[in-house]
Amino acid sequence: MDDRPSDGWFPGWLLWVIGPVTVLAAALIVLALVLGIQAGQRQAEVERRQQAAIAIQRAVDYRAEGRLAEALAEYQRVLVLDPGNSAALAGIESLLQLAAGGAAPSELSPATPAPAEAASAAYPPAQTAPASAPAFTPTPPNLSPEVRLWQDALTAYQAGEWADAEDLILELQRSAPAFRSVEAAGMLFDLYVNLAAESEQAGDLEQALAYVDQALELRPENTALRTARSMAAMYQEMLAVSGVDWEQTIELLEGLYVRDSGYRDVQERLQAALLAYGEQLAEAGDWCEAAAQYRAAVAIESSPATIAQRNSLEERCEAERGPSSLASAGATPTRAVAALTDEPADETGQPEEEVTPTPEPAPTTPAASAPVSGRIVFSAVDPINGRTHVYIADAAGQTPPTILAEDGQQPAFRPDGQRFVYRNLRDDMRGLTALDPASGLELRFTEYAEDGRPSWNGEGNRITFASNREGDRLWRVYTLWADVGSEAAVMVYGDSPAWSKAEDRIAYRGCDESGNRCGIWSMTGSGGDRRPLTTTPADDRPAWAPSGQFVAFMSDGRDGNPEIYRVDAGGGQVTRLTEDGAIDGLPTVSPDGAWVAFVSNRSGSWAVYAVPSGGGAAQQLFTIQGSLGNWLEQSLQWIP
Repeated sequence: MDDRPSDGWFPGWLLWVIGPVTVLAAALIVLALVLGIQAGQRQAEVERRQQAAIAIQRAVDYRAEGRLAEALAEYQRVLVLDPGNSAALAGIESLLQLAAGGAAPSELSPATPAPAEAASAAYPPAQTAPASAPAFTPTPPNLSPEVRLWQDALTAYQAGEWADAEDLILELQRSAPAFRSVEAAGMLFDLYVNLAAESEQAGDLEQALAYVDQALELRPENTALRTARSMAAMYQEMLAVSGVDWEQTIELLEGLYVRDSGYRDVQERLQAALLAYGEQLAEAGDWCEAAAQYRAAVAIESSPATIAQRNSLEERCEAERGPSSLASAGATPTRAVAALTDEPADETGQPEEEVTPTPEPAPTTPAASAPVSGRIVFSAVDPINGRTHVYIADAAGQTPPTILAEDGQQPAFRPDGQRFVYRNLRDDMRGLTALDPASGLELRFTEYAEDGRPSWNGEGNRITFASNREGDRLWRVYTLWADVGSEAAVMVYGDSPAWSKAEDRIAYRGCDESGNRCGIWSMTGSGGDRRPLTTTPADDRPAWAPSGQFVAFMSDGRDGNPEIYRVDAGGGQVTRLTEDGAIDGLPTVSPDGAWVAFVSNRSGSWAVYAVPSGGGAAQQLFTIQGSLGNWLEQSLQWIP
């Protein structure tokens, strides 16, 4: 066979050579193309990352210079280059916080609105919108739904659109309950307080109270808000009976006046109610009682007309019943007002000379069955200089109280009686201070002004106390070794801790880990074995019996008025110990466990009373010279 090629044909053997070589060459070309593409992709990726890094650095620089709009544009550019860039997302969220008027958080820390002034004096401070709107409204792309909801809520919040912000936060909690749960709950609390203030300013007290109740569901430990809610409810009740039942109106107004004489328009309303009731009594011919109402009105604010009418009524009272009738008249709640005011002034502005002075009541002598042993340690406001001091008094009331420490409150004696710790109010000694009365030795245990309500353990070597010293301003229970420089350890969220002297257990006001079942709880000194004793959120200020068998406490959430109760240490059985329309609070148990002492203004001025721990009639031990100011900031302790 001839292997020479004919025209147009290759030799067969050459085909066998060319075929594999061609395939190999094609493969090499394809491989080169793939490698080239991959190299180009890698180069593009490198360049993209470099551009993103440069843009992030520019954003950081712009933000440091205060050029927030340019910083936002750079972060947005990063997201175009790298949609999932975590640094850019965190940076945008930080800018959103700045735009909302808050402090810029770190890239890893949550953003929380900054506190501002209260929206209304009737409620504790909440957060309000800034005076001016942000210079730009960022709308970054590729944000998750929960981040957008949070951003929209912040925007509405800063604009003062409380209802819209509430709807957005509630939607966020429904759709993403784990997203910023603490901050969302905090904002919702502030929103309810602001909505309450807004409703109150519009005159809708019923709606304001409803918002306050919603806020208290979130933070039942907020004592200030609970107090404001109680006073607002009392004020609303007063409005309902004003002009219909003057006696009840005066009783409610006096209750508010005793708590805070500057609350709303209580002072003006009280004087007007006293005059109206006095006029009503005069028309009925009850001159002595009418004179009592006018005397109370003059004690608040005098004028020539009211003084003249009072004198006229007193003369008629004397003419009809004799001079002694003036001394017995006025045995109504109006004495609560007179006890809180200075001597009335006449039209010249000078203290007026009483026509027929009411004799001072004789010192209360306890009955034979009344508690007469031991001493009461308490804090009160000095009537002369207005400063708060720590006092000690004989429980029998035979000797006047004496000052243990100036500029202090909430005293607690160590079980051996040799040292007490108290909340120091001196500007240079804020925090908890221990004092040995015998030697005058002072030891500073903590340096936070928020620390208070201390209590010793049974061994006298550890202290528990409450504080909202942390940045979130939430109340926590702490313990520390009773020594200078000791580090305080957080036990639990809560307030008003009290350490049992019988066993290593602390009673406190708190809730379970989910924020529910609020009331009085107990735990060990190390924070374990937490048990609920009561489940009413308003229960507060627990005080152990020396035997550890029961805990006394106060509450204004069970019967609508501050009263004293006790609960068995195992929880469950609650016994009401007092029942009076005035304030009964700050309980402490006697050394033998037979009595529970408390403060009350039921007689028209503050005094210390005692009631049998098993129930019975309350008996006055002694009066408090001066006032309690904000009585919730004071405390009692009964020691041997």
